[in-house]
Amino acid sequence: MDKSSSSSSLWKVRKVLTEKCEGWLDFDNNSDVENYILKPLCKSTNLVKRDPIKIKIDDYDMGCQDEVLLGYNRESDKFYLGKKMWKRVKELDVGDEVGFFYDPIAKNVCFSVLKLAKP
Repeated sequence: MDKSSSSSSLWKVRKVLTEKCEGWLDFDNNSDVENYILKPLCKSTNLVKRDPIKIKIDDYDMGCQDEVLLGYNRESDKFYLGKKMWKRVKELDVGDEVGFFYDPIAKNVCFSVLKLAKP
């Protein structure tokens, strides 16, 4: 099933990978991160821009949870998410689309691979 086809999708923050990842994802749209992840987490944008925060992330595809950093890179002016050895993200290929949303019941950010470039 292609999770990205629904117009009312839960996956509010999306990213198509443009390069192979080493465990870190940079987001292309800062306002989506601020509106759909930081606000529900009740985290100040300025706080995260100063120092990365640890958050729990639920992997919908693998049925597991991981702890990653959510931070801000001043050089690129982009928020990022990940950790040095986030195996799940390292396995992804260029062209794969991933999605994120905040689950208010579990109080965690959720992650899924929405579309594979090479099925």
